[in-house]
Amino acid sequence: MNNVSIQGDIRYINFEFDPFTIPVLAAFAPIIYVIPTIFIVIKIIKVYVRCLIRKKQELINPHVFSIIVLSQFLVSYSFCYMLADYSTIRLPSTGIMTSWCASGQPSHFLKVLFMLSVYFNYTSMLFPFLLSILRLIPLYRPFNHEKLSGRIVSISTPLIFLYPFLFCFPLFPALGTCLQLKGDYHFGAVFIFYDRSWFNIKQANTLFLNVIAWFFISTVTNTMLYLKLRKLRNKRRSLKLQRAEFSLSVTTLSMLSAYITNLAFVAAFIFLPGSSAYLVALRPYGNDCDFVSVPWIFYLTHPIFKQAKVLPTEAVRQKWAAVVLMKISS
Repeated sequence: MNNVSIQGDIRYINFEFDPFTIPVLAAFAPIIYVIPTIFIVIKIIKVYVRCLIRKKQELINPHVFSIIVLSQFLVSYSFCYMLADYSTIRLPSTGIMTSWCASGQPSHFLKVLFMLSVYFNYTSMLFPFLLSILRLIPLYRPFNHEKLSGRIVSISTPLIFLYPFLFCFPLFPALGTCLQLKGDYHFGAVFIFYDRSWFNIKQANTLFLNVIAWFFISTVTNTMLYLKLRKLRNKRRSLKLQRAEFSLSVTTLSMLSAYITNLAFVAAFIFLPGSSAYLVALRPYGNDCDFVSVPWIFYLTHPIFKQAKVLPTEAVRQKWAAVVLMKISS
């Protein structure tokens, strides 16, 4: 990476953006798969709202459903983090912001862009753990799991959004700045970083410790969940319930890929700073993989979405059958 700011440097102030470059193509190529994924997320939300109206749904725990929807809308494999990632790495690396950034001074606005990226990075570590806990509760507390799950969701959800501030608060007095990317990046390819934080605490160190801790905890809870479901597999009669459990298991595992992506990048940033410049180009696609894979896997594998498609057809069929019977009886 680099620690020399471009702001005030006349070479960068006079930099001319070229839209016909590989970084520009790489920055806008994700539109091909992001737009269809957004439509899938909207469909998931529609089914979720429909389940809330009906209130009773045997195929999925409503608290589990709410956490999946919330995580897709807000966290690391979500749209919000992708926007933050775009504003701090992808767009600056194209050169489109270089002249503007070099013409100004280090600012709190640039700091906020970087801080949002870090903030959603922390929240992404907590949702997979919460999801696995909510799936464990009905298995170990089958009689009062709804009340217990509701209490956990109501308490843990606000805590998840407050948790990142425990590690982001040193950034409050910091100023955001633009730095030149090293390696094989062209002149003018920059990224947004920060300077003058409290206590000189490095976000990479706290991120690294958090990723290791939450990845370990989530792996333990998911292992417990897998072993428990394996014991109960033969006792379940409903094929739909088995498919629903399989879908949630695969969806939860796909969420864990965020840990691997973040761990690889942060570890390289700390221990192999020379190679981190190349991982900067790959990390956004790892985040995209999280954002794309989770909703698609959940939507394509869970029977609740197939049920949502089948129910209207069945209703029409029953209506026509009733009309035919009325005509026959008359």
